[in-house]
Amino acid sequence: MDSLPEHLIGLDQSIAAMAPELIELRRHLHQNPELSREEFATTQLLEKRLNELGFHTQVRAEKTGLIADIAPRDFDPEEHPTVAIRADMDALPIVELTDLGFKSQNTGVMHACGHDLHMTCAMGAATALSAQREQLPGRVRIIYQHAEESSPSGASEMIQFGAMRGVDATIALHVDPELHVGKIGLKPGPLTASFDRFTFTIKGRGGHGARPHQCIDPIFVATHLAQSLYAITSRRFDAREPIVLSIGEFKAGDFANVIPSTARLSGTVRTVSNERRSHVERMLIQMAEASCALHGASFDLDLYKGAPPIINSPKIIDRFEDVATRLLGEDAIYNIPRPSMGSEDFSNYLAHAPGAMFRLGVATPDEPVFHLHHPRFNAHEDALAHGAKILAMSALELLQDLAIDRESLNDS
Repeated sequence: MDSLPEHLIGLDQSIAAMAPELIELRRHLHQNPELSREEFATTQLLEKRLNELGFHTQVRAEKTGLIADIAPRDFDPEEHPTVAIRADMDALPIVELTDLGFKSQNTGVMHACGHDLHMTCAMGAATALSAQREQLPGRVRIIYQHAEESSPSGASEMIQFGAMRGVDATIALHVDPELHVGKIGLKPGPLTASFDRFTFTIKGRGGHGARPHQCIDPIFVATHLAQSLYAITSRRFDAREPIVLSIGEFKAGDFANVIPSTARLSGTVRTVSNERRSHVERMLIQMAEASCALHGASFDLDLYKGAPPIINSPKIIDRFEDVATRLLGEDAIYNIPRPSMGSEDFSNYLAHAPGAMFRLGVATPDEPVFHLHHPRFNAHEDALAHGAKILAMSALELLQDLAIDRESLNDS
């Protein structure tokens, strides 16, 4: 393991010393989960702690979600860079089935996606960086985001609130129960997929089941459309570029002998590039137009565009790798081979500044793996210090990189 540079040693030592406090905070958050757009007590607690550290905080009018800044006294946004650390806050409507002594006290609500750990790692990083306030080469912003799990999600609302105003780079982590504690997963480029939800309402002409020739059967048209949609991924795009289209809802009619007037099918599409995302959207419309024209029906399309894909900045991934290798050793790095087809709304922030997310290993060796959103999901708490250190050190290193870039531009 390479030794840490002198400017990172203080962060390493301070976060190591606060490990018991991080565990205490994580357990409190885990015991008191709040659903999307109900993170009132969580926001209040985090705001209080950040104010005590000297951060300037701003809470949304809805009392969920906050922005917190800290910078040296000579900070000038025109001359000095800003790096943001984002963490999500909401829990899931899941009944917790763990045997933890600090299991959820809010029946039917659980931090089953690790957001309690995300918040704690960000707070550990914030605490350590605040102690070096006057030595910071720029501003650190902490974004505590509400409603990551909901649709629509909270990222766009935080951006409207000003979360990315003046930000030059943004970073985040996500826990990974398939990686052992002490390891991190890295992938430049596409990390997660986009999320789009479509609902087609096929409009035909109803009638008696004995006389389909007098009708325009929307079920027949909808089944034709469904088959055409499924063919998109295998016949209209390069199979080496991942696209997932799934139909999860098909509703029509109420009686066996009545052909209904409408049929509805809904599903989701996931892609790992914005270009493919736009192409698939056009294909949805073309397929529906063709199916309906062939059989004399018409359609309405309700398309909800969710989070775009996370496209990690290679330069920031290199910074994560450098920091994690120095901190945990070369064996700690897991190179993620393929993007996840799940989505994460951290991607919304990347439309405003380059950024990256890394996977934080939280699995305990030799114990069963319970995946994200499972009622028995838990995490090894040694991961808290690892996550906080990588966030804090990477933020400081990025600030220095950006400050040097600005100086070179000013000198040219």
